[in-house]
Amino acid sequence: MFRKFSALVIWVVLVGLLAACGGPSQEYALGDELLSESFNEEAAWETYFDDGIAFHVVDGAYRVQTGDDGYIWGLNEALHDDVVIEVTSSQLSAHENNAYGVMCRADTSNNGDGYYFLISGDGYYTISKGAGDDVSQLVEWTASSAINEGQDSNTIRAVCIGNYLAMYVNDKFLAEIEDSDYASGYAGFAATAFEGGDTDISFDNLTITAASSSN
Repeated sequence: MFRKFSALVIWVVLVGLLAACGGPSQEYALGDELLSESFNEEAAWETYFDDGIAFHVVDGAYRVQTGDDGYIWGLNEALHDDVVIEVTSSQLSAHENNAYGVMCRADTSNNGDGYYFLISGDGYYTISKGAGDDVSQLVEWTASSAINEGQDSNTIRAVCIGNYLAMYVNDKFLAEIEDSDYASGYAGFAATAFEGGDTDISFDNLTITAASSSN
């Protein structure tokens, strides 16, 4: 299942944030692959259709479609703690003022709590945190030339190890932050649109791999 809530924009700057002006402060080592998903089976992840919102497997990818009613998400219900999640996203809709990406450590109660690693169709990224009815930015929305804009594809990588969170897009390090609120949970996909638009995203070639700090 999934639920939705309003997209409240809260600008939060935390001590320890390093903008993408250099490399990451921590390196990581990959362990066992926990999940490799190419979405060739309709039952691979959840299916849902209601009032302009859709989650479903189609044409070998996981399709997420929504308007600007707030963030929506779908979870895979496999518990993880320290992982690297990577997926190829493709924007199919023309509206560029949106947000979409992956979640790590999403609350098992499916209440929207968890960490969000998001990009937008106009070339921005953020690491955010869902808590209660809010999605607040741990890393402010920031433009990056690493992101392919508009109706194009991007590979999003989320690193969640201990209290360390890092984001890569198309193999380029973009941001990192420390936050200790969530230690484990589910993986998922999230999306929304802003300014009355709509969002249509497909996700494919998902991997979830156990990871540890190699510092």
